Amino acid sequence: MQTFDDFDAWGDAISGASLRLACESVEVRRWTLGGVNLGEVAVQLAFEGGGNICYGGNAHPGTMLFVPLTHATAHVVNGQQFDDDAILAIPRHADFRIHVRKVAHTWCSIALPFDGFGPSAWIARNAAGMPELKRLACSIVTNLLGRPGGTAAHHVAGRELAAAASACLARPLEKSPALGRPRLSRDDIVRGAMAFIDQSAVLPTASHLARHLGTNSRTLLRTFQESFGVSPKRYLMLRELHAVRRDLRAGAPKDATVADVLTRHGIWEFGRFAARYRRHFAELPSATLRQARS
Repeated sequence: MQTFDDFDAWGDAISGASLRLACESVEVRRWTLGGVNLGEVAVQLAFEGGGNICYGGNAHPGTMLFVPLTHATAHVVNGQQFDDDAILAIPRHADFRIHVRKVAHTWCSIALPFDGFGPSAWIARNAAGMPELKRLACSIVTNLLGRPGGTAAHHVAGRELAAAASACLARPLEKSPALGRPRLSRDDIVRGAMAFIDQSAVLPTASHLARHLGTNSRTLLRTFQESFGVSPKRYLMLRELHAVRRDLRAGAPKDATVADVLTRHGIWEFGRFAARYRRHFAELPSATLRQARS
């Protein structure tokens, strides 16, 4: 099991999905990740030291499952409240949104070789099957992590895990009635927002984002609060903090200063940003850059 003291480094190690991650809070400054390849099936087990906001897409050729192992009720997934019996199924190329409220938690992901669940991520609940699925995933990682792969045990474990997952997916949850505008429209707003943020050299403001998407600020606010549990302004601030930290941890050019890095990100109020950065990461930007170069 790999252990990290940095959220971004941990996020980079996650496989099977393209992710935009932001750490909203830290309860324990520790993140862990371990994975086992079982042939056509793969499982990852992760611990996060706090809450987070995640927008991602399934990069696996089959269906990806997301299963909270602790604090399931702290999860809001695609705008829906989770519980201990819930599982998120993400078809190939589908996107998803996960917000975990300010608590350290453990989860697993399971990559399956089959697809055919439609184009969008969906939630299933199976009170009878979920305990066995969770037990199998944890047991497989505990017993097979670090052992040479490709053995008969790996293939048997993969078949058992796929069978347990299929049993849980046999009973899809009926979608809750959408409030206000249709859910698909809100999904499109999130997808459009993420695409615009990703392609922007400097992060847009919330009002600029709303104008680009052709929606009003109230709808954008409601959409982000449903999807991520935070306002668009807070989400953009978190993305900015992590983008700057990533550049600082890369060491930046040897003759570059913190101010040089910040100005490339469109930041000119250096002192105010440094205070936000220290509150979030428990160190100043200059300390991050100095550690990266040492």
